[in-house]
This record gives sequence, structure tokens and C-alpha cells, in this order.
Amino acid sequence: MYNIDALQSEARESFDKVWFIQSIEVIERTDQTLAMRLNIKAGLFVQAFIGEITGSLYFALIEGRQRIFGIDLVSGEWHRHPFGNPQRHETLTAGLGDKPLLSFLARVEELLLDENLL
Repeated sequence: MYNIDALQSEARESFDKVWFIQSIEVIERTDQTLAMRLNIKAGLFVQAFIGEITGSLYFALIEGRQRIFGIDLVSGEWHRHPFGNPQRHETLTAGLGDKPLLSFLARVEELLLDENLL
């Protein structure tokens, strides 16, 4: 099962490997939860959250104060919030694999380049 330590380790790995991640901040940590911000530029960042008790993972690309894209694992099922309509839920049957944060960041990279967000 994916846990807080795995998410923190993957965040450190992303800082070393992902060209657009400028810094990482731990926003909140408890014994069962972790919320982090992976900063891309002012006003644009990835928020990552894990809840170990519920087994939930939430990844969101935030611009300003709004989610513009996201992928979540809730109750054992993955869904995404597509760019252009982030309020919508679309089932994501394949999930994000063994390294979900890095997989999410690969999708974010495509959006950053395709939508000229940098």
C-alpha cells in the first residue's frame, strides 16, 4: 500500500528528475496524512495529498486558487478532473501505477507545454 513515506520519497525524486519543479513544501503532516505543494512558478503548483486511513490520494494542478486538472484515488477507484472542465469526474481505469506522483507529473508536463502554461 502507498503511504506517507512513499509519497515524500517520490516528491524528493521528482525534485531531482522533473525539470519544472522549483521547490517542495510540506503544507501539513499528521500521523495519517500529508499535504505537499510542488511549486512550478508563482501561482502555479501541484498539490499532493495522501490519507493513509482511507487510502486516498489526491493530485491537483492549481493555477491561482483553482484546480485546473487533477487525478484522485478515492475508495479504491481512480478518476480524473480533466483540463478545461475540472469539476467533471472521469473514470481512470488504469490508475497511475507504482509511482503515482511521477505519473501525474508526466501528465502535468504535457499540459504545461500543450497549453502554454509556463
